[in-house]
Parts: sequence; structure tokens; C-alpha cells
Amino acid sequence: MIPILYLSHCGSNIGGGEKQLLYLVSHLDRNRYQPIVVCPDDGIFADHLRAASVPTVILNLPPWRKATSRLTRHSAARKLTAIAKRHNTQLIHTSDSWLNPYVWYTGKQLSIPTVSHVRNVLTPEQVQKYQFAEMTHIIAISEQSKLPLVQAGICSEKIDVILNCVDLSVFCPAPVRESKKGEAFSVGIVGRIEPFKQQKTFIEIAAEVVARHQNVRFYIIGAALDTREHRVYLREVRQLIAERQLDEVICLSGHRTDMPEAMQELDLLITLSAGSVIAEAMASGKPVIGTSIGSTAEMIVHGVTGYIMPLDPPAVIAHQIIELATAPELCIQMGTAGRRRAEAAFGIETHIQKIQDVYKHLLNHS
Repeated sequence: MIPILYLSHCGSNIGGGEKQLLYLVSHLDRNRYQPIVVCPDDGIFADHLRAASVPTVILNLPPWRKATSRLTRHSAARKLTAIAKRHNTQLIHTSDSWLNPYVWYTGKQLSIPTVSHVRNVLTPEQVQKYQFAEMTHIIAISEQSKLPLVQAGICSEKIDVILNCVDLSVFCPAPVRESKKGEAFSVGIVGRIEPFKQQKTFIEIAAEVVARHQNVRFYIIGAALDTREHRVYLREVRQLIAERQLDEVICLSGHRTDMPEAMQELDLLITLSAGSVIAEAMASGKPVIGTSIGSTAEMIVHGVTGYIMPLDPPAVIAHQIIELATAPELCIQMGTAGRRRAEAAFGIETHIQKIQDVYKHLLNHS
């Protein structure tokens, strides 16, 4: 077996990036590859890795570019290299591109190929800052994520676009049932409560809907990290709900570990930041409304599995929510199309095979 070392952004929480990494390392061909994952801290994600029989190492990797890390980053990089050497690592793959400098350092010390996974839409300046030019290969989750890399001078042949995946056996449609008269239409947004996910904008959209249609309920599914920035944003979210007098129609569900069940409780998913939650909703037979950010436009088929809408003004998305809330047949039709799309494009097997093809090419030419 060929040992591959993976770097994770987090070990104590599970977000979209962690879900995708778990899919990857737990479904690799173990007759060919042996994954080892390095997490910066311990917790629920590290526990999931161990439960999947993936060797897991806890090593704090301080932010490379912060001034406060100057004394500790090289020590951490040397420790990472020692771990890679101990496991006879033949390739190193970071699931978080902000860890590129550590990947570059270790790859250079051991003369092994390096892979960076781009899950965000970067600026060309960030491409330069985080040493993408030094990576042997790059995997982007969308054409939109690839574009800034090419604009910054990265050779297109060095980049593969591989969409996120979803476990189609876990996220699946529930049997179609007749809606009860007067039953509220359920709309949800899923993800960590933070500015990037734009829960405050979701609240403004909800306010627009409620002003014109009374029988809709909204769910904010996710929790905030225990950092000052995220605590402040969560407080602002709660304050905005109160200011808009939406306490009766918006539920803060908190973090949920039963996401397949949570998806089934929704009639419609709203995403204002892209991510693997789109694949989860579509696999669950739910229509999705999103904005043209990240991989969204490449995952949603506009008018077929959902809608790609402008973020501003909120009334535009609100209008589309009301249309779906008053057309249950259209919701079912779009959900069915979404499941077909998920089966065709987001299966784990297809995703893993494409990544293993990248590994095979790099290892054959290293």
C-alpha cells in the first residue's frame, strides 16, 4: 500500500470540508493506498476518522503567515515532516489550501508530490500568497474555483476540477406523502453560523416572505464556533430575528448530527455560500435555491433542480420561495430531478476514482 498523508483544517468539528475528507479517506482503495490524517486538534472529526480505521495524528499547525507563528511554524513543519517520514509517505494532500506552506515544506524535504484541495473561491492575490505555484497538483471543486488560479498564472493542466460528493445511500428521498391542509412550508439554511454563510441575509429573505405569505417556517441549522468573531455574529443573528419580530417563524436548530433526517424535515434548501450541502439536499430529493458563488452554478441546474438567483435584493429569492411554497407539485418535480442529478454527478465512487487517477498520475511521474 502507498501511504498518503492528509492535512485537515479541523479535528474538533465537522464542516463541509471535513465531510468531504472523510468520504475520501474512508473510501480509498485500501489495497493500493493507506491514508493517514493530521488534525490540528482532537474531537468529533478525529473520532470519526478513527471509527473509519484511519490512522489519525494530532499536531497543531499554527497559521503560517501570522506574525505570532514565526517562532512556532518551522518547529511544527519539522514535526509534520517527521510524521510523514515515519509513515513512509509517498504523497501529501491538504484538504485546506491555507495549509499549503506546510505541504510545500514537507514535500520539498521528502521529495514527494503535493496536492492542494481548493474548496473556496480565491483571489489571485491569495493564490500567490499561499504558494499554489509550488504545489505539484491542485484539485478545485468548481470551474469558478479554478478560474483565479489560472488568472494568477497557474498552468491549467496542473488543475483538476472534481465536484464534491455525497453518500447516496444515506442521503436519499423519503416516500412522497400528501401534505396536510394548513401544514407550513419548511425552508432551511445549513452550515456553521458565520458571516460567510450569510444567515443574516437569510433572515432578511424570511422577513420578505412572511410579509407576503404566512404559511412558511424557516430553520437555521448549524452552530457557531467558540471564537469571538463567531460569537458576535451569532448574537447579531439572534438580535436580527428579534428586531424583525420573526421569533415565531424562524427556528435556530443548533448543530445536528442527524443531517439526513434534518434534510427530510425541509421542503426547500437555501444556500448563500455553496458547499457540499447542495449535493446532500439534491440527493435527499429537495429543490435548492442558491446564488452564483463557488460550485453552486455547476451543481444546481437552474429551473430543473432549483434556482440560481441574485443575492440582492432579498425580495428576489423571497419571491421564488413563495412560488415553490404554493406549488407542491413543482417542489416534488424538482426534488426528483435533483436526485437524478445527484446520482449522475455526485456519487462517492465517481469522486474517489477521479482523485485516485490524480494520485496514480503523480506517483507514476514522481
